[in-house]
Amino acid sequence: MPGKSCPYCEKILADRMAGNLARRNESLRRAATPLPGAEPYDNRRPLNVPAAFDGATLIDLLCGIFPQASREDWLKLCEGGQFAKEDGRLLEANEIVRAGERCFRLMPATVEPAVNAAVRVLYEDEAVVVIDKPAPLPMHPCGRFNRNTLQFILNAAYAPQKPRPAHRLDANTTGLVVCGRTRHFAALLQPQFERGEVKKTYLVAVRGHPARDSFTCDARIGTEPTGPGARRIDEENGQPARTEFQVLHRYENGTALLEARPLTGRTNQIRVHLWQLDLPVCGDPAYLPARKIGQAMTLPLEAPPLCLHAWRLEICHPLTGASLSFEAAAPDWVRHFSESECSGIP
Repeated sequence: MPGKSCPYCEKILADRMAGNLARRNESLRRAATPLPGAEPYDNRRPLNVPAAFDGATLIDLLCGIFPQASREDWLKLCEGGQFAKEDGRLLEANEIVRAGERCFRLMPATVEPAVNAAVRVLYEDEAVVVIDKPAPLPMHPCGRFNRNTLQFILNAAYAPQKPRPAHRLDANTTGLVVCGRTRHFAALLQPQFERGEVKKTYLVAVRGHPARDSFTCDARIGTEPTGPGARRIDEENGQPARTEFQVLHRYENGTALLEARPLTGRTNQIRVHLWQLDLPVCGDPAYLPARKIGQAMTLPLEAPPLCLHAWRLEICHPLTGASLSFEAAAPDWVRHFSESECSGIP
Protein backbone atom coordinates (compact mmCIF):
# COMPACT_ATOMS: atom_id res chain seq x y z
CA MET A 1 0.00 0.00 0.00
CA PRO A 2 1.86 3.14 -1.18
CA GLY A 3 2.49 5.55 1.66
CA LYS A 4 1.34 3.05 4.30
CA SER A 5 3.50 -0.05 4.15
CA CYS A 6 6.73 -1.39 2.65
CA PRO A 7 6.62 -4.56 0.56
CA TYR A 8 9.94 -5.69 2.10
CA CYS A 9 8.59 -5.34 5.65
CA GLU A 10 5.41 -7.15 4.71
CA LYS A 11 7.39 -10.29 3.96
CA ILE A 12 7.50 -12.73 6.82
CA LEU A 13 10.90 -13.23 8.47
CA ALA A 14 11.36 -16.74 7.03
CA ASP A 15 10.84 -15.46 3.47
CA ARG A 16 13.32 -12.63 3.97
CA MET A 17 15.89 -15.03 5.45
CA ALA A 18 15.46 -17.48 2.56
CA GLY A 19 15.93 -14.69 0.02
CA ASN A 20 19.04 -13.37 1.77
CA LEU A 21 20.57 -16.85 1.99
CA ALA A 22 19.88 -17.56 -1.69
CA ARG A 23 21.65 -14.34 -2.71
CA ARG A 24 24.56 -15.00 -0.34
CA ASN A 25 25.05 -18.56 -1.55
CA GLU A 26 25.06 -17.34 -5.13
CA SER A 27 27.81 -14.86 -4.16
CA LEU A 28 29.77 -17.73 -2.62
CA ARG A 29 29.36 -19.79 -5.77
CA ARG A 30 30.69 -16.94 -7.93
CA ALA A 31 33.62 -16.36 -5.54
CA ALA A 32 34.64 -20.03 -5.80
CA THR A 33 34.10 -20.51 -9.56
CA PRO A 34 36.69 -21.01 -10.88
CA LEU A 35 38.72 -21.89 -7.80
CA PRO A 36 40.65 -18.77 -6.71
CA GLY A 37 43.97 -20.63 -6.59
CA ALA A 38 43.57 -22.45 -9.91
CA GLU A 39 45.39 -19.82 -12.01
CA PRO A 40 49.13 -19.16 -11.45
CA TYR A 41 49.86 -16.14 -9.26
CA ASP A 42 52.80 -14.74 -7.27
CA ASN A 43 52.18 -15.60 -3.64
CA ARG A 44 53.86 -13.72 -0.77
CA ARG A 45 53.26 -15.63 2.44
CA PRO A 46 53.88 -13.50 5.58
CA LEU A 47 56.07 -14.80 8.40
CA ASN A 48 56.11 -12.85 11.67
CA VAL A 49 59.15 -13.32 13.91
CA PRO A 50 58.10 -14.36 17.47
CA ALA A 51 59.85 -12.93 20.54
CA ALA A 52 61.42 -16.33 21.26
CA PHE A 53 63.46 -16.06 18.03
CA ASP A 54 64.72 -12.51 18.50
CA GLY A 55 68.35 -12.47 17.34
CA ALA A 56 68.15 -15.93 15.70
CA THR A 57 69.16 -16.63 12.14
CA LEU A 58 66.50 -17.05 9.45
CA ILE A 59 67.31 -20.75 9.07
CA ASP A 60 66.97 -21.36 12.84
CA LEU A 61 63.66 -19.50 12.79
CA LEU A 62 62.32 -21.66 9.97
CA CYS A 63 63.46 -24.92 11.57
CA GLY A 64 62.01 -23.87 14.93
CA ILE A 65 58.58 -22.85 13.63
CA PHE A 66 58.23 -25.52 10.94
CA PRO A 67 59.99 -28.65 12.31
CA GLN A 68 58.11 -30.90 9.89
CA ALA A 69 60.53 -29.82 7.11
CA SER A 70 64.25 -30.63 7.23
CA ARG A 71 67.00 -28.05 7.65
CA GLU A 72 68.35 -29.05 4.23
CA ASP A 73 64.98 -28.28 2.60
CA TRP A 74 64.87 -24.81 4.20
CA LEU A 75 68.46 -24.11 3.16
CA LYS A 76 67.60 -24.90 -0.47
CA LEU A 77 64.67 -22.49 -0.37
CA CYS A 78 66.83 -19.74 1.18
CA GLU A 79 69.54 -20.27 -1.46
CA GLY A 80 66.83 -20.06 -4.12
CA GLY A 81 65.92 -16.53 -3.01
CA GLN A 82 62.50 -17.45 -1.63
CA PHE A 83 62.56 -15.24 1.49
CA ALA A 84 62.47 -11.45 1.57
CA LYS A 85 61.91 -8.48 3.87
CA GLU A 86 58.92 -6.15 3.53
CA ASP A 87 60.96 -3.80 1.34
CA GLY A 88 61.65 -6.67 -1.10
CA ARG A 89 65.31 -7.27 -0.15
CA LEU A 90 66.11 -10.99 -0.27
CA LEU A 91 67.08 -12.70 2.99
CA GLU A 92 69.93 -15.18 3.32
CA ALA A 93 69.83 -18.25 5.57
CA ASN A 94 72.27 -16.86 8.16
CA GLU A 95 70.77 -13.39 8.35
CA ILE A 96 69.68 -12.25 11.83
CA VAL A 97 65.95 -11.63 12.39
CA ARG A 98 64.32 -9.53 15.09
CA ALA A 99 61.14 -10.04 17.11
CA GLY A 100 58.16 -8.33 15.51
CA GLU A 101 59.73 -8.26 12.05
CA ARG A 102 57.63 -9.47 9.16
CA CYS A 103 59.31 -11.51 6.45
CA PHE A 104 57.79 -13.05 3.36
CA ARG A 105 58.18 -16.35 1.61
CA LEU A 106 58.11 -15.75 -2.14
CA MET A 107 56.25 -18.38 -4.11
CA PRO A 108 56.10 -17.37 -7.79
CA ALA A 109 53.62 -18.91 -10.23
CA THR A 110 51.71 -20.64 -7.43
CA VAL A 111 48.94 -23.04 -8.45
CA GLU A 112 47.09 -24.55 -5.51
CA PRO A 113 45.64 -28.07 -5.23
CA ALA A 114 41.96 -28.40 -6.04
CA VAL A 115 39.47 -28.32 -3.16
CA ASN A 116 35.73 -28.72 -2.66
CA ALA A 117 34.51 -25.11 -2.52
CA ALA A 118 30.76 -25.82 -2.33
CA VAL A 119 30.39 -23.62 0.77
CA ARG A 120 26.81 -22.95 1.94
CA VAL A 121 25.50 -20.37 4.39
CA LEU A 122 22.80 -21.85 6.62
CA TYR A 123 22.11 -18.73 8.71
CA GLU A 124 23.20 -15.11 8.89
CA ASP A 125 22.22 -11.94 10.69
CA GLU A 126 24.05 -8.74 11.63
CA ALA A 127 26.26 -10.61 14.15
CA VAL A 128 26.53 -14.30 13.21
CA VAL A 129 27.18 -16.33 10.04
CA VAL A 130 26.83 -20.13 10.14
CA ILE A 131 28.51 -22.11 7.37
CA ASP A 132 28.16 -25.71 6.18
CA LYS A 133 31.79 -26.40 5.20
CA PRO A 134 32.59 -29.04 2.57
CA ALA A 135 35.78 -31.10 2.41
CA PRO A 136 38.55 -31.09 1.55
CA LEU A 137 38.78 -27.35 2.22
CA PRO A 138 41.29 -25.71 4.60
CA MET A 139 39.84 -22.93 6.70
CA HIS A 140 42.91 -20.66 6.70
CA PRO A 141 46.06 -20.24 4.60
CA CYS A 142 48.46 -23.06 5.41
CA GLY A 143 51.00 -25.19 3.59
CA ARG A 144 50.07 -25.45 -0.09
CA PHE A 145 46.85 -23.45 0.34
CA ASN A 146 46.29 -19.71 0.36
CA ARG A 147 43.41 -18.72 -1.92
CA ASN A 148 41.70 -22.12 -1.98
CA THR A 149 40.58 -21.65 1.62
CA LEU A 150 37.32 -20.94 3.38
CA GLN A 151 38.55 -17.57 4.67
CA PHE A 152 39.56 -16.32 1.20
CA ILE A 153 36.21 -17.36 -0.31
CA LEU A 154 34.24 -15.76 2.54
CA ASN A 155 36.20 -12.51 2.19
CA ALA A 156 35.40 -12.39 -1.53
CA ALA A 157 31.68 -13.10 -1.05
CA TYR A 158 31.19 -10.72 1.90
CA ALA A 159 33.53 -7.87 0.80
CA PRO A 160 34.14 -5.36 2.25
CA GLN A 161 33.26 -7.31 5.41
CA LYS A 162 35.49 -10.19 6.55
CA PRO A 163 33.57 -12.79 8.60
CA ARG A 164 35.90 -14.40 11.13
CA PRO A 165 35.49 -18.07 12.13
CA ALA A 166 35.10 -18.43 15.90
CA HIS A 167 36.58 -21.97 15.91
CA ARG A 168 38.25 -24.37 13.49
CA LEU A 169 37.52 -27.57 11.60
CA ASP A 170 40.21 -29.68 9.96
CA ALA A 171 40.47 -29.33 6.18
CA ASN A 172 39.04 -32.85 5.77
CA THR A 173 36.15 -32.38 8.23
CA THR A 174 32.73 -31.30 6.99
CA GLY A 175 29.94 -29.47 8.76
CA LEU A 176 29.12 -26.45 10.90
CA VAL A 177 31.41 -23.45 11.26
CA VAL A 178 30.28 -20.36 13.21
CA CYS A 179 31.70 -16.97 12.19
CA GLY A 180 31.44 -13.51 13.69
CA ARG A 181 30.14 -11.07 11.09
CA THR A 182 32.67 -8.49 12.33
CA ARG A 183 35.80 -8.48 14.49
CA HIS A 184 33.66 -7.28 17.44
CA PHE A 185 31.21 -10.19 17.26
CA ALA A 186 33.99 -12.72 16.62
CA ALA A 187 35.61 -11.56 19.89
CA LEU A 188 32.32 -12.30 21.68
CA LEU A 189 31.84 -15.72 20.06
CA GLN A 190 35.35 -17.14 20.39
CA PRO A 191 35.40 -17.20 24.22
CA GLN A 192 32.27 -19.39 24.21
CA PHE A 193 34.27 -22.05 22.37
CA GLU A 194 37.37 -21.53 24.53
CA ARG A 195 35.34 -21.92 27.76
CA GLY A 196 33.60 -25.06 26.49
CA GLU A 197 30.15 -23.46 26.59
CA VAL A 198 29.22 -24.43 23.02
CA LYS A 199 27.44 -27.76 22.66
CA LYS A 200 28.95 -29.64 19.71
CA THR A 201 27.95 -33.02 18.30
CA TYR A 202 29.78 -34.85 15.51
CA LEU A 203 29.03 -37.92 13.42
CA VAL A 204 32.03 -40.20 12.95
CA ALA A 205 32.60 -43.62 11.39
CA VAL A 206 35.39 -45.75 12.86
CA ARG A 207 37.21 -48.98 12.13
CA GLY A 208 36.27 -51.49 14.83
CA HIS A 209 33.44 -51.99 17.28
CA PRO A 210 33.66 -50.23 20.66
CA ALA A 211 33.34 -52.50 23.69
CA ARG A 212 30.57 -50.32 25.19
CA ASP A 213 27.70 -48.33 23.71
CA SER A 214 28.70 -45.22 25.70
CA PHE A 215 32.27 -44.34 26.64
CA THR A 216 34.53 -41.38 27.38
CA CYS A 217 38.18 -40.56 26.62
CA ASP A 218 40.11 -38.19 28.91
CA ALA A 219 43.61 -38.64 27.47
CA ARG A 220 45.68 -35.45 27.44
CA ILE A 221 46.75 -34.22 24.00
CA GLY A 222 50.22 -32.87 23.30
CA THR A 223 50.73 -29.38 21.88
CA GLU A 224 53.79 -30.16 19.73
CA PRO A 225 53.02 -31.38 16.19
CA THR A 226 54.74 -34.52 14.92
CA GLY A 227 55.25 -35.82 11.40
CA PRO A 228 52.97 -33.91 9.02
CA GLY A 229 51.46 -31.84 11.86
CA ALA A 230 49.63 -34.56 13.78
CA ARG A 231 49.19 -34.60 17.56
CA ARG A 232 49.84 -37.43 20.02
CA ILE A 233 48.68 -38.35 23.49
CA ASP A 234 50.94 -36.80 26.15
CA GLU A 235 49.76 -37.67 29.66
CA GLU A 236 52.61 -35.73 31.31
CA ASN A 237 52.66 -32.39 29.52
CA GLY A 238 49.59 -32.48 27.28
CA GLN A 239 46.48 -30.33 27.57
CA PRO A 240 43.40 -31.76 29.31
CA ALA A 241 40.90 -33.14 26.79
CA ARG A 242 37.58 -34.94 27.16
CA THR A 243 35.32 -36.49 24.52
CA GLU A 244 32.09 -38.42 25.07
CA PHE A 245 31.05 -41.09 22.56
CA GLN A 246 27.78 -42.89 21.86
CA VAL A 247 27.47 -45.82 19.44
CA LEU A 248 24.67 -45.27 16.92
CA HIS A 249 25.19 -48.42 14.82
CA ARG A 250 27.54 -51.35 14.43
CA TYR A 251 28.02 -52.65 10.89
CA GLU A 252 28.82 -56.16 9.73
CA ASN A 253 31.93 -54.96 7.86
CA GLY A 254 33.63 -54.18 11.18
CA THR A 255 32.97 -50.44 11.25
CA ALA A 256 30.70 -48.40 13.53
CA LEU A 257 28.88 -45.07 13.40
CA LEU A 258 29.32 -42.94 16.52
CA GLU A 259 28.10 -39.69 17.96
CA ALA A 260 31.01 -37.68 19.42
CA ARG A 261 30.68 -34.77 21.85
CA PRO A 262 33.99 -32.95 22.49
CA LEU A 263 33.82 -31.11 25.82
CA THR A 264 37.17 -29.42 25.16
CA GLY A 265 38.57 -28.04 21.90
CA ARG A 266 42.05 -29.47 21.30
CA THR A 267 43.58 -29.83 17.84
CA ASN A 268 42.34 -33.04 16.14
CA GLN A 269 40.74 -34.03 19.46
CA ILE A 270 38.12 -36.53 18.24
CA ARG A 271 40.53 -38.15 15.78
CA VAL A 272 43.36 -38.43 18.32
CA HIS A 273 41.11 -39.87 21.06
CA LEU A 274 39.63 -42.50 18.76
CA TRP A 275 43.09 -43.34 17.41
CA GLN A 276 44.32 -43.82 20.99
CA LEU A 277 41.39 -46.17 21.62
CA ASP A 278 42.33 -48.24 18.52
CA LEU A 279 39.21 -46.99 16.73
CA PRO A 280 40.74 -44.86 13.94
CA VAL A 281 38.39 -42.72 11.86
CA CYS A 282 37.56 -44.18 8.46
CA GLY A 283 39.36 -42.34 5.67
CA ASP A 284 41.81 -40.55 8.02
CA PRO A 285 45.14 -39.99 6.18
CA ALA A 286 47.06 -39.01 9.34
CA TYR A 287 45.87 -41.21 12.24
CA LEU A 288 46.20 -44.72 10.83
CA PRO A 289 45.37 -48.15 12.29
CA ALA A 290 47.85 -49.73 14.71
CA ARG A 291 48.59 -46.22 16.03
CA LYS A 292 50.71 -45.30 13.03
CA ILE A 293 51.04 -41.75 11.71
CA GLY A 294 50.53 -41.10 8.00
CA GLN A 295 52.36 -38.50 5.93
CA ALA A 296 49.35 -36.59 4.58
CA MET A 297 47.06 -34.10 6.32
CA THR A 298 44.84 -32.63 3.59
CA LEU A 299 43.20 -35.21 1.32
CA PRO A 300 43.18 -34.75 -2.47
CA LEU A 301 39.80 -33.93 -3.96
CA GLU A 302 39.31 -37.38 -5.50
CA ALA A 303 40.19 -39.34 -2.31
CA PRO A 304 37.58 -41.18 -0.20
CA PRO A 305 36.29 -38.85 2.53
CA LEU A 306 37.39 -38.52 6.12
CA CYS A 307 34.28 -39.76 7.93
CA LEU A 308 33.96 -36.95 10.47
CA HIS A 309 31.12 -34.40 10.32
CA ALA A 310 30.31 -31.44 12.60
CA TRP A 311 26.61 -32.25 12.80
CA ARG A 312 24.94 -30.15 15.50
CA LEU A 313 25.94 -27.04 17.41
CA GLU A 314 24.37 -24.70 19.97
CA ILE A 315 25.65 -21.20 20.79
CA CYS A 316 24.56 -18.15 22.75
CA HIS A 317 23.84 -15.29 20.34
CA PRO A 318 26.40 -12.52 21.08
CA LEU A 319 23.86 -9.73 20.52
CA THR A 320 20.56 -11.05 21.92
CA GLY A 321 21.77 -13.67 24.41
CA ALA A 322 19.31 -16.18 22.94
CA SER A 323 20.30 -19.83 22.49
CA LEU A 324 20.63 -20.79 18.81
CA SER A 325 20.82 -24.38 17.54
CA PHE A 326 21.98 -25.46 14.09
CA GLU A 327 22.24 -28.74 12.22
CA ALA A 328 24.14 -29.60 9.02
CA ALA A 329 22.63 -32.38 6.94
CA ALA A 330 24.50 -35.67 7.23
CA PRO A 331 26.99 -36.21 4.37
CA ASP A 332 26.74 -38.95 1.77
CA TRP A 333 29.11 -41.32 3.56
CA VAL A 334 26.57 -41.74 6.39
CA ARG A 335 24.03 -43.00 3.88
CA HIS A 336 26.63 -45.30 2.29
CA PHE A 337 27.35 -46.86 5.66
CA SER A 338 23.68 -47.29 6.48
CA GLU A 339 23.17 -49.01 3.11
CA SER A 340 26.28 -51.19 3.66
CA GLU A 341 27.96 -49.59 0.62
CA CYS A 342 31.25 -49.05 2.39
CA SER A 343 33.70 -50.47 -0.12
CA GLY A 344 34.81 -47.04 -1.31
CA ILE A 345 35.64 -45.73 2.16
CA PRO A 346 38.83 -47.16 3.72
